[in-house]
Amino acid sequence: DIVIPIGPNDNKKVINQIPYTKKNIIGYRNIYLICFDPSVKIDGCITINENIFPFSIDTVARLHGKSWRNGWYLQQLLKLYAGKIIPNILDKYLVIDSDTFFLKPTIFVENNKCLYNYGTEYHTSYFDHMKKLHPDLVKMNRNMSGICHHMIFETKHLDELMSKIEKYHNDTFFNIFLKFVTPKDINFSGASEYELYFNYMLKFNFDQIEIRKLNWKNTSTLDTINNLDYIS
Repeated sequence: DIVIPIGPNDNKKVINQIPYTKKNIIGYRNIYLICFDPSVKIDGCITINENIFPFSIDTVARLHGKSWRNGWYLQQLLKLYAGKIIPNILDKYLVIDSDTFFLKPTIFVENNKCLYNYGTEYHTSYFDHMKKLHPDLVKMNRNMSGICHHMIFETKHLDELMSKIEKYHNDTFFNIFLKFVTPKDINFSGASEYELYFNYMLKFNFDQIEIRKLNWKNTSTLDTINNLDYIS
């Protein structure tokens, strides 16, 4: 299954993005759109009201104070909890950021193993945050970042990860995740759901995944005439 979170400013982007997702993500079943506005309807997609999740933007604001950055952390948690909360979702689900356009046919599961792309970003704050969640959670490969605008998750492994963190802190995962973001500066990003899961899988489930390199770039324009697998 595919999951795409849609925030208040994402409607126009995702309407353009969906045809590329339908055409080029090979082997998907459903596309779920997690929306702040449940009236959003896109043909061939299933709208999920973000209100069914056990947290909201107000949860973030209570811990961080109100700012535009609240939505940044909310969408990270929506991605991590999608496998638990969306009714009848498959155990393997691919999260795609709403401004990410796949330009070539791309598979994400082969021989029952999930396939992982990677980036090259490095933000010390993300790894400081991970280590606060649990001392076992560290960056595994200095040349690989999990930040590449999409991530395939397996709910069984997310459950293991969340349970590990919850037992260590004796609290719910989303509270722990938010509580240990420091500093709570609106100009500062203090956590990454993609780095958290990617490095957890590299450390604890490396034999169950495959790393494969896709060609991609960040761009400010929708340039589809190039030889890249995707753009964001």
